[in-house]
Amino acid sequence: MKIPSSYRYYELEDLASICGIHITVVDVLLDKVLPIKPSVVLAGILARNFKLPLKNEKAKSEFIVAPILAEVWEINNNFKPLSGLTFNVDKSRGLKGICDFLISSNPDAQGLDVPIMCVFEAKNDALEDWYGQCGSEMFAARLFNEQKGNDIKIIYGAVTNGFTWQFLKLENQTLFIDSQRYGTANLPQLLGAIQKIYNLYK
Repeated sequence: MKIPSSYRYYELEDLASICGIHITVVDVLLDKVLPIKPSVVLAGILARNFKLPLKNEKAKSEFIVAPILAEVWEINNNFKPLSGLTFNVDKSRGLKGICDFLISSNPDAQGLDVPIMCVFEAKNDALEDWYGQCGSEMFAARLFNEQKGNDIKIIYGAVTNGFTWQFLKLENQTLFIDSQRYGTANLPQLLGAIQKIYNLYK
């Protein structure tokens, strides 16, 4: 069995063969999402940044994804977003590398503590090509919590190209992929979905 060298090279079949993860697509992953009206600040930032020539994933993560996560942080002020973190959890299974964004439920820790959500910036517009990478980061986040004695069994994730977001949930040995997609075209619904996930850990 060939082990991927890092999260970046994980495919869905690797999650199954290496980590024992089953894949299930569901019609509704997040029920009863309550839309959240974006602040004037976020609306202004995105209106300006949408005009930029965002040609790669790093630019999209900085100018679109980060402001959206910052908006949810502003609402709650009780979690820690970490960007570009080296997250080496189990090198023997290729669960290592740099994560685009990890959300920790502990805002006071010096480093990473209690990861609850992984947000992965897709390298092209085909979000489905990157479920494996996001799922491997989510699996690593759960292992990290177990190693640290954190009793968090369910990890959420999102694959996004900045404009479109698709959410995933890892529970037990099943990775649930939401068939529904959210996006900046309906920003209140997208903010509500992220907030819905955060509310599960309050």
